[in-house]
Amino acid sequence: MGALTKAALICGSGSMIILISILINLPFFVQIALLLCGLAVSIYGVFLLVKMVTHPAEKAIIAPADEKDITPIKKKRRPSSTL
Repeated sequence: MGALTKAALICGSGSMIILISILINLPFFVQIALLLCGLAVSIYGVFLLVKMVTHPAEKAIIAPADEKDITPIKKKRRPSSTL
């Protein structure tokens, strides 16, 4: 998963926490705690998004270690006719 996707998911999950705390009828202190937690998560997600926009990561072309140079298997030539 890309860094942009992770930051967007963090920001969205904070918004969902806020929405759930508003929609579900919970005691006042629990609602306030959920609102503050959701706000903190959303602010962290926005911080990650802004950080990615202001300081984009340099993309280096690096081949993964798992991939190795695979040479194609040469087929044996058979005679075209058996006569």
